[in-house]
Amino acid sequence: KPDRIVLLPLYPQFSTTTTWSSIEAWDKHAHQAGYDKTPSSTICCYPFNDGFIKASAEHVKIKLDEAKKDGHKDIRVLFSAHGLPEDIIKKGDGYQWQCEQSAAKIAEAMKVKGLDWQICYQSRVGPKKWIGPSLDEALEKAAADKKAVVIYPHAFTQEHVETLVELDVEYH
Repeated sequence: KPDRIVLLPLYPQFSTTTTWSSIEAWDKHAHQAGYDKTPSSTICCYPFNDGFIKASAEHVKIKLDEAKKDGHKDIRVLFSAHGLPEDIIKKGDGYQWQCEQSAAKIAEAMKVKGLDWQICYQSRVGPKKWIGPSLDEALEKAAADKKAVVIYPHAFTQEHVETLVELDVEYH
């Protein structure tokens, strides 16, 4: 018997495929469980929230400094977000723009002169055309440019199996 319910999607950038579908699922199940009469609110979309940007910048800066201490001199930061098919973006989903803008704000907040960074997208599945560049393409370009990389999954606020397996096993 909660007095109030606050929904906090753990996706900083809004997408119909994640945030919206999660809210829809909550609405359906809340009604079935009898919570639809309980006052509720949703904290939605915080890709430019000062706390999110600052925490992200601090985290990436720590990893960048660690890479430098390990002897890497020429490093590119790859801001990786979960990919989406292009047709979803063309229908007006603002996810890609929010991902690109939050990556730019994080890079700026790091205050690293001449920071080499790029946005890319991971987790492509199926035959549709996906937004890009892909993380695969970004890694190949970094290798061709003889750059070490620090990958920061800025569209995820928590570690989860899909991202851990992709970044720590498959791409490693």
